[in-house]
Amino acid sequence: MREWIRFWKKWSQMGEVVPDWNTYCAATDGYLKVGIVEKAMTMLKKLEGQITEKTKSIAFDTLLKLYSRKGNKDELYRIWKPDEKRDKIYSKGYMSMISSLLMLDDIEAAEMMFKEWESRGLSYYFRVPNILINAYSRNNLLEKAESLIDRAMMEGSEPSADAWYSLASGYLEVNQVPMAKEAMKKAILVCLGWKPIKETLASCLDHLEGKGDQNKAEEFIELLRTENIFSPVAHNRLLTYIKGLKSQSDALL
Repeated sequence: MREWIRFWKKWSQMGEVVPDWNTYCAATDGYLKVGIVEKAMTMLKKLEGQITEKTKSIAFDTLLKLYSRKGNKDELYRIWKPDEKRDKIYSKGYMSMISSLLMLDDIEAAEMMFKEWESRGLSYYFRVPNILINAYSRNNLLEKAESLIDRAMMEGSEPSADAWYSLASGYLEVNQVPMAKEAMKKAILVCLGWKPIKETLASCLDHLEGKGDQNKAEEFIELLRTENIFSPVAHNRLLTYIKGLKSQSDALL
């Protein structure tokens, strides 16, 4: 990355070269990755000056992401408020803002932004509450996650497999195995036919693997088999898959 920055400095000094929006975006990202915040801010300001009507939509999402990585909430709201005055604000914009606030570990602000989205009366796009559901599950706010799933279902929105296995992971984190089992059942029912079951369950069990608790992960898989969620053949293949992931992780150490 530092080699890229040296290249950028040399390249930007060439008088015949005119940096565009994509160039400043890449430069900002590069400076942030190596922790050169002052330079990143300079590039961000230049980036804002390059926004056109054509790039406005993607630029909005990009600026929110970059300012949240810098940890600057004031700049997030500065970018957000002009957009707020438009006649139409779509769910994608709210998703970007909620995600950015969560990157700053500000769940309360993210919740307020979610309530604003709900008040707009837009189509109940599940990917918006799903961002908060994942955050709640990671932070052991499981009652809030459950409540949000229930609210989405009342609005006629179908929770995704991702929401269910995030919730299952949260239950496992606090050792509520029966609840994790039920959430995992629902994740599998949702994903049947379009996403490999083994990948769904592997995602749910990531935190156990990360703690080196492979035995607990295998016990949970066995529990799912005894509930007839998996056939014996699928169960054995799944265990092989999980053990394979563990072996790959060990090989990297």
